[in-house]
Amino acid sequence: MKNLLKVALMAVVTVTLFGCAHPDFIKLNDSYSYVIEELGQPDSVTKLPDGKTRIVYSMQPMGQACYVMIFDTNGKLVFKDNILQEKYYRELVKPGKQTSQDILVLFGKPCETWTYDNLGEHTFMYRYLDSVMYPMAFWVDFDNKTDKVLRYVISIDPWSQRDSDTDRD
Repeated sequence: MKNLLKVALMAVVTVTLFGCAHPDFIKLNDSYSYVIEELGQPDSVTKLPDGKTRIVYSMQPMGQACYVMIFDTNGKLVFKDNILQEKYYRELVKPGKQTSQDILVLFGKPCETWTYDNLGEHTFMYRYLDSVMYPMAFWVDFDNKTDKVLRYVISIDPWSQRDSDTDRD
């Protein structure tokens, strides 16, 4: 009976997802106004030095992606990618230079945040799937006094360790 319920639930979820707006359904050359109409207000909007516009849609906490879209000066989508990939962490996260606000602009809202008063630090956690679709977590640690990035760390997604999909009959 449990398996039948799981199959029914998956069917409902699949049908629901196809009826919803999602960044995966946005295509290159779509207009900025169309994207905002379909997806709503992004987590961040940044005007780039070359006149392009960069927007971010975080799918956190339940999703495991964060979409970055860049629009040319005519408002047409020229770049879209899930930025929660290790290649982007090395490229974009600069310890000692960026603040928590900079990270929010780059990656959108995190899945969870923590403050460690005894260490004088606070942390953002983003959930993602690695290149083999394994659940991982990207952590960015900040100094409480300066709010500057101290480091970033990659680990197994702790949510995947908390929850289990195994039958316990």
